[in-house]
Amino acid sequence: MTETPDLLASDADRTRVAGELRQHYEAGRLTLDEFQGRLDEAHAARTDAQLDHALRQLPDAKLPTVSPRDTRWRSLALQYALVNLVAVAVWLATGAQIHDFWPKWVLLVTLIMFLRRVFRPRRRPRQLPPPTDSTS
Repeated sequence: MTETPDLLASDADRTRVAGELRQHYEAGRLTLDEFQGRLDEAHAARTDAQLDHALRQLPDAKLPTVSPRDTRWRSLALQYALVNLVAVAVWLATGAQIHDFWPKWVLLVTLIMFLRRVFRPRRRPRQLPPPTDSTS
């Protein structure tokens, strides 16, 4: 049987792999040293197999991932609901009086905190270091 030859990698392939490595670094799967080493491997790669080697032990970039922002509001809502339920339970246990519903202040403050945390702008991802010139 004949083996298919390993195809030579194009500049576009190297750029694509560098972008995938950058995504993995920003996701925290690679340390800075690993990222720089694999980036050097990708830029020096001549074949597709060498490019695949730069992506070793990393998940496929096309796999769907769960964004933490999608589930963050649910976790926050649960936390604030528990705080407010405890406040109302204390109010009920200490002789609930309709005209003095003090948990309303807890409800108001936690609502403001919840809305600020859910709708605040997203933090910027880690900045990559400037490229080093290894030819000197």
